[in-house]
Amino acid sequence: MQLFVKVRTPIEVERRLILPRESLPALPRFEGSHEHVKDDADNLRKFRCKKRYGGGDKLVIETDWIQFVNSKKLRPGDVVAFYKDDDRVSGTLYRIEVKRRNYKLGL
Repeated sequence: MQLFVKVRTPIEVERRLILPRESLPALPRFEGSHEHVKDDADNLRKFRCKKRYGGGDKLVIETDWIQFVNSKKLRPGDVVAFYKDDDRVSGTLYRIEVKRRNYKLGL
């Protein structure tokens, strides 16, 4: 099940991923702890969420986010999709996928 799709902004490439408010109820309760998330190359990422205060509470992923951005060579405008898969054997699994923006066509 797809939880959200988001176009990367410059701050999300340089520092942290800001999670959309409407997706929060479906996300794991991993604030302050690590949640394992598989990327589209089957690498296991240890993302950690934390709440940012000021200007409205925001839940963000900071820990391991920059390593993910660098390994995928993400740029502003690239799209990241976050999924939740329920499996009877392995339990709940979260996945993150990258969809590159076509810079030549501006798409």
